[in-house]
Amino acid sequence: MMKKLTIILTAFFLMTGTGLSAQNLNDAGKAYNKAIALAQENKTLEAIASYQKCADICAELGDVGEGLKIKAETQIYNLYLTMGVESYKAKAYDSAIASFTDAGRYAELINDPESTDKLNKYFAAAYTGKGNTLLKKTKYNDAIAAFNKAAEYHPSLPNAYYGLAICYSKLEDTGNLEESVNKVKEVTNDEDMIGKVNSIAATYYLKMSGKAIEAQNFNEARMMAELSIGYEREDPTAFYYLALSNNNLGFFGDAQKAATIGISMDQEDKSNMYFELGRAYEGNGDKENACSAYANVTSGPNMQA
Repeated sequence: MMKKLTIILTAFFLMTGTGLSAQNLNDAGKAYNKAIALAQENKTLEAIASYQKCADICAELGDVGEGLKIKAETQIYNLYLTMGVESYKAKAYDSAIASFTDAGRYAELINDPESTDKLNKYFAAAYTGKGNTLLKKTKYNDAIAAFNKAAEYHPSLPNAYYGLAICYSKLEDTGNLEESVNKVKEVTNDEDMIGKVNSIAATYYLKMSGKAIEAQNFNEARMMAELSIGYEREDPTAFYYLALSNNNLGFFGDAQKAATIGISMDQEDKSNMYFELGRAYEGNGDKENACSAYANVTSGPNMQA
């Protein structure tokens, strides 16, 4: 009699449990369908809440609800991702990052490497946009933090390293500038991008050369001018600084070469360049060519000299 009663009670509980599971799964399905309708009405946050309700119910069902749970969480990921992209397009980068962060939590739950990779690229774009905004406001250290986050999410993104190069040039951080320039070249073959980052480095070293000349530190000025020319050989000012520095150091042959190259370049006024060429010839004892070069100094502060 006892054995028979046990069998009857077991059957009862199994039937009751199955009925509850079916009811809960039905409730989860209703929440899922409601979320779809809310999303179609552009009620995104309400849709997310309804998908989450579906996922929570399914979580209690174990294996029975696992498939629907993953579907609900995938939809939440997609909605947060869409919100982030819309904020990014509106240049509301902090809002975009917040939405991408929420999407990231669900990317982990659904364990989809493709979704995570896609999200990381959006993160990188948002942080790069934020970095550019901060750069325009001359908040260089904050911009550096943003560009570094972009590079963390997308290590092969040249725009992040390009932004870093600009920031470090403004902060006169030579070591990090060089590293950023090299990273751009490491991750891309885009000639336009490489040309732009080379120009940043060339301009930076040209500025450093000019400062060194003002301080009459001609060894440093010479080195900085050579570095500038190494990145961009088409700026006559760099050759002028190189010629001037070499003349002041007594390297007249090098000064003559630099001034001659500079004179060959297209520029509005070559008087300063001819003056340094004259000094170079004079330093080498070539008075005839020195006088010929000096004769071409027709304007500027060196004319009287």
